[in-house]
Amino acid sequence: MCNYQTLYHSSNGYMIRCPHCKGIQLAFGTSVVNLSGDEFFCFADMVVRMSDHGDVHREPNEKSICLPLPADHVMMLLTPAELNRLSHMVQQVQALLRTYEILDEASNYTPGE
Repeated sequence: MCNYQTLYHSSNGYMIRCPHCKGIQLAFGTSVVNLSGDEFFCFADMVVRMSDHGDVHREPNEKSICLPLPADHVMMLLTPAELNRLSHMVQQVQALLRTYEILDEASNYTPGE
């Protein structure tokens, strides 16, 4: 059974993770998605890349950005502003997860190896 830890929480959504199975739940807007650690990092990289290279000709409040999800035939539909908020969210969680990885590696380190 998973015992979730909160990685991020705001009025836009939340991200939680089970430290044992490394499963991540992302809630944003009206969508909730369960991702493996690898799926999260792939998704987060795509979100950040799309946010950084946004189309300046898009209407700011038009839901015109489709983000594919790991499930077949499922996507998130976002406005440019929502994409930017989601990008901010996943970047913070990426940094936190990388920090946890470094701490895990350090706690498993044995001198002389």
